[in-house]
Amino acid sequence: ADSCSTPTVAFVGDGDPALVGCIETTIRTYSVTDACGNTINVTQNLIRTIDTTAPVFVETPPANVTVQCGAIPTAATLTATDNCSDATVTYNQTTTPGLCAGAYTLTRIWTAKDACGLTTTHTQIVTVEDTTAPVFVETLPANVTAQCSAIPTAATLTATDNCGDATVTYNQTTTPGLCTGAYTLTRIWTAKDACGLTTTHTQIVTVEDTTAPVFVETIPANVTVQCGVIPAAATLTATDNCSDATVTYSQTTTSGLCAGSYTLTRTWTATDVCGNKSTASQIINVIDTTGPTTTTAFNSTVNVNCNAIPVKPELVFIDNCSVVTTAVYTETIINKTDNSYSIVRKWSVADTCGNTSEFIQNINVTNPNSIVIISSSVCNSGEITTANLRELLPVGTPTNGIWIDVNNSGSLQGDILNASGLTGGNYTFEYKINNACSETIRIIMTIDTDCGSIVLACGTVLVHNAFSPNGDGINEVFVIDNIDDTVCYPDNTVEIYNRWGVLVFETKGYNNTDKAFKGFSEGRATISKSSGLPTGTYFYILNYTSVDNDGKIILNKKDGYLYLTK
Repeated sequence: ADSCSTPTVAFVGDGDPALVGCIETTIRTYSVTDACGNTINVTQNLIRTIDTTAPVFVETPPANVTVQCGAIPTAATLTATDNCSDATVTYNQTTTPGLCAGAYTLTRIWTAKDACGLTTTHTQIVTVEDTTAPVFVETLPANVTAQCSAIPTAATLTATDNCGDATVTYNQTTTPGLCTGAYTLTRIWTAKDACGLTTTHTQIVTVEDTTAPVFVETIPANVTVQCGVIPAAATLTATDNCSDATVTYSQTTTSGLCAGSYTLTRTWTATDVCGNKSTASQIINVIDTTGPTTTTAFNSTVNVNCNAIPVKPELVFIDNCSVVTTAVYTETIINKTDNSYSIVRKWSVADTCGNTSEFIQNINVTNPNSIVIISSSVCNSGEITTANLRELLPVGTPTNGIWIDVNNSGSLQGDILNASGLTGGNYTFEYKINNACSETIRIIMTIDTDCGSIVLACGTVLVHNAFSPNGDGINEVFVIDNIDDTVCYPDNTVEIYNRWGVLVFETKGYNNTDKAFKGFSEGRATISKSSGLPTGTYFYILNYTSVDNDGKIILNKKDGYLYLTK
């Protein structure tokens, strides 16, 4: 600018450029002249950068590498220098995918740039690959040998991978052995990563069955029993830890000293499918201490009248274990009195083990009229000096008896007593009847020496309390001796009752013939007459009159038990 006029500017020229580093300076000169011709020179520094050299990296640029996906190197930090100015470094990385997640290519580019825009680049190719298989996390199960009932559970395994996730698959195969409880398990775990790399682990489980079956039921204990009560063999079952079990049974016998004495050995064997066995035994000692028994029912005690003695029963003997020997039978008479006695029947038997048994039947025999006494008289002089003693015997007396002249008078010939020549007094004559009742009728005969006005005495009323109306013609009627002598015993009534008190027979003027009890019911309350009354005990009531020495009527009564047999 000029204070007086407008100056003019003219280019004078440029000086020689001066280069210091990358800066080139040129001084340009201008002349400025005002209207008055005043002139001044004005200079201008022309500065420019002259840079043709790119920056240089300071650090050694990283080389191309191939690495595992789990060991990718960190990108290097590079710096750069420039001959003219500062240099900046920028970094960029691109990824080129490969065939799997763990296989790819990294392209790393560093760019150094100076102030003039000159650049230097470095590219590193990082080839990433996955050749490392996954690794199991847990402890790997070792090979084992196990019982079939204690097979370990398959482990749950997981895996890690250096590049990513890993999956684990499990598979088990079975190789059969010699039996159901013996086999081999092959367990395989496979860990697989994204690139298909695998790691496997195999566990061999050798399964065996060496455990025998176990019985379910309680094993029967050893026992000692009588041979007739041997317990039935128990039915045992068994279980096994690995399979079914079958039970077999066997029994052996060891003979003893006799047929009823021996030992039974019972054995149960439980077997599983692998042949493992358990056995159980029971020893049964069989003894025979029991004597024979009889299958024949009989009364051990029988009370009967002498004319109703039962026949000997034919006993059949058995033994629970062995053979019965031939029975030894004895029969003895004890406790004998005039009116009763007992028959003891005894059977003695033994088995082959020496056990003995006795069976006894006691028959208590009542003989109410074993001795009947009859008094009579005969003259030793006069017209009649003889007496037929049989006529003095009770009605129905058996004819097979024998006479005994107790006083040895010598005057009895057959049934006839001849009193002539006998001195006065009493003489005894007994009529012995050889039957079950062993009856004796004793006649006491008075020998009178003065028979001018003798009247024979009345016979004794004697009740025979047993009879057997069975049609054999012997002892068919209930006999009351001398009751038919209406001179001595003008009136009588007879009533007979059964054991329930029911009247089964009654009559007046009982005479041992047409008015006699013959075993049929003729009472007021009656059962069928045609069938006859059953064998049993009955009760009789006899009311009768007699005449004393003064001619007076006397009322008399007899009662008692009556035995009816057939």
